Amino acid sequence: MKEEALLYNMEEKIAELEEVNNALLSREEELVALNKIGLEVGPALGLQEILEKTLDFVLSSMGLEMGFVFLLNEARDEFVLKAQQGMGGQFTQELVTMKAGYDFPTVPPELENFIMVQEISEYPRLGRFLRDREGFHSYISVPLSANGKLLGIMNIFSRGRTPNSREVNSLVTIGQQIGPAIENAQMFQKVVRAKREWEEIFDAITEGIFMLDEEFNILRVNVAFADMLGTSPAKLIGQKCYRVLHCRDEPPNYCPKIETMRTGKPQTIEVREPTLKKDLHLSTHPLRDSSGDVVRLVQIVQDITLRKQLVTQLVQAEKLSAIGRLAQGIAHSLLTPLTVIRGRTQLAFEEAQDCFEETLPSLLSQMAGRELEMPPDIAEVYENMRQELLAIERASKTMQEIIDNLMYKSRREQEAHKQLVDINNLLWQELRFLNGDPRFKHYIEKVYNFTEEPLYIEGIYSDFSQSFFNLIRNAIDAMEGCEKPVLTITTRSDDGYVYIEFHDTGVGIPPENTPHLFEPFFTTKPSSSSGVALTGTGLGLHSCYQLLSPYGTQFEVKSQPGDTTFTVKIPR
Repeated sequence: MKEEALLYNMEEKIAELEEVNNALLSREEELVALNKIGLEVGPALGLQEILEKTLDFVLSSMGLEMGFVFLLNEARDEFVLKAQQGMGGQFTQELVTMKAGYDFPTVPPELENFIMVQEISEYPRLGRFLRDREGFHSYISVPLSANGKLLGIMNIFSRGRTPNSREVNSLVTIGQQIGPAIENAQMFQKVVRAKREWEEIFDAITEGIFMLDEEFNILRVNVAFADMLGTSPAKLIGQKCYRVLHCRDEPPNYCPKIETMRTGKPQTIEVREPTLKKDLHLSTHPLRDSSGDVVRLVQIVQDITLRKQLVTQLVQAEKLSAIGRLAQGIAHSLLTPLTVIRGRTQLAFEEAQDCFEETLPSLLSQMAGRELEMPPDIAEVYENMRQELLAIERASKTMQEIIDNLMYKSRREQEAHKQLVDINNLLWQELRFLNGDPRFKHYIEKVYNFTEEPLYIEGIYSDFSQSFFNLIRNAIDAMEGCEKPVLTITTRSDDGYVYIEFHDTGVGIPPENTPHLFEPFFTTKPSSSSGVALTGTGLGLHSCYQLLSPYGTQFEVKSQPGDTTFTVKIPR
């Protein structure tokens, strides 16, 4: 009996040892598997690479045939196919997303347990593809989790055999091991995506932006700033901001960065940068470290050249508008006394004529008792008076025409709607208006070759009147001091276009200046022979371009000393 009891105890001990040994072997296999999978996916940061390597390792190490990995999309409460091996293309196309509880069993909340699906046909979509076409009947589903949160599932299939308990335990352990790697990779993806989105937003901003350190070194720059300087962002990194922006060897005294570093507060200034030929709005903003010290600066550079041009043009337009309103008011005020002057002049003329030609001779004849002619001295007085009255009448008529033209021009230029404009009639109105300039009226010879028929263009009256006025004024100024100033204006039409040519015999335009004629603030006004400068804003031709370009207008300039022609070609 003692021997039997001893033998029985030995058998129990051997069974216990075998169980411990099996547990050790299982744990050893798990550790080996974890070590191998760690070596495989440890260096990988890409989510796709982690999933594909994990799936490949599991299938190859266990001699299984097919598997796939779905990751959870929490927003849509569905699983999305991310990796697969051994499946056909049609499966990956049609089973891109799956629902838990419908396409496969619901994952248990414990997350440590695997799921053994004995019959795929319970789930119609999987059954149609995997059982009917591939011959699979069962599979193992392993949760992929991290920190108690479900991230996805890994499903393993085999036709030949079912994994044993140790292999299943290894699968569960691998799922728990891979979960944190997946979570880290997803977080890394979010960081990369956020970084890329930030860079895209940074480069999409149309204002120039760059980051610099305390030593004025550029650390980061967007595309808009590089384009402003005519270079690439890569070439600006590491350079001094005052060299690339101001072409200086040291910061200018107006640099807002200096004040921001001193006060720790944002600073803004507006400057005219001669090297770039631009007006710039510069603003600096401090970036602080955890201690609150300013360690970096962000500078925003806005090109406000066009804005300042528009403001200048707006101010000029407001001045012209005010002058126009004032002129219209003055002209209207002058009409009443002018009408009185003309009426009184006509009345005086008629009374003088009646007196000297009828009443006075009749009176003299009655006194002499015979018919007498007007005495020569009285006739001379009468003729002088008549000529003076006629001169007043002519001057009054001229003044009436000037006032009428001024009021017509002022009224038409206040019209902001499109209408049919006769280019010939508009030019005549502008030329009559310019007759108020003595230099234009008496000094310059004028030749006008206008078509007999009207040349109609649909547009805003003031767009054309202001543009043609500027072109004529430029021609007049170009002939200052010219020996024989001649202004020739020609209009014609053909091929659906109206052509207006402004020709002058002035100083001409140097070839190097021709490409810049329509640029804002570009002017080459010479000094007059009297020593008085012909000042210009450089906005005349630019405003012509701005006003007429919307009509599809083309400009052509041909120039040499004594022979300059501006041709304006407008579609009808």
